Amino acid sequence: MKKKFGIREVVASAIAAAIHFVLLRYVAIPTPLPDTTLSIQNGVLAFFAVLFGPIVGFIGGFVGNLLVDLTAGWGVWWSWIIASGIFGAVVGYGCKDIDLQNGEFGKKEIIRLNVSQIIGAAISWGVVAPVLDIVMYGEPAGKVFMQGLVIGLAAIVATAIVGTLLCKTYNAARPKKGSLDKDK
Repeated sequence: MKKKFGIREVVASAIAAAIHFVLLRYVAIPTPLPDTTLSIQNGVLAFFAVLFGPIVGFIGGFVGNLLVDLTAGWGVWWSWIIASGIFGAVVGYGCKDIDLQNGEFGKKEIIRLNVSQIIGAAISWGVVAPVLDIVMYGEPAGKVFMQGLVIGLAAIVATAIVGTLLCKTYNAARPKKGSLDKDK
């Protein structure tokens, strides 16, 4: 269980935020919906959340999205920044007992990751982002719920593919505890 938050987690948060920023800002695919793009950043964010926990997941999503808004020229949209952080936190919390370092990442863990990320996407882009857009910015409900639906579905697909592959690959590449012990 990932309980402490130390230097390792601070560095992981910074790396997660930086990758989130780069993927969302420079490797995103525009959609016909205004200010809505598709990207794989949520799959990478989910990997960091599984590996380091919900706080790293929150910070990575929150800061990464904040950096995008600060550099993109459309202003800071706190609703989507908060939603990105919540997505990372929900995935991290739902997967807090998955140990990619020493444990197995099999069917049970893949299901747990994907149930957590579906719940995170539903909360973040099905509720938080659209409701805050309406309350904070007076945006039309139809527009923001459609944006939330598109981004939520894209996040689910990206995380199911990219997040699962990153977790599986990382787990498989790590030497297991005791694997270097002398044979008896």
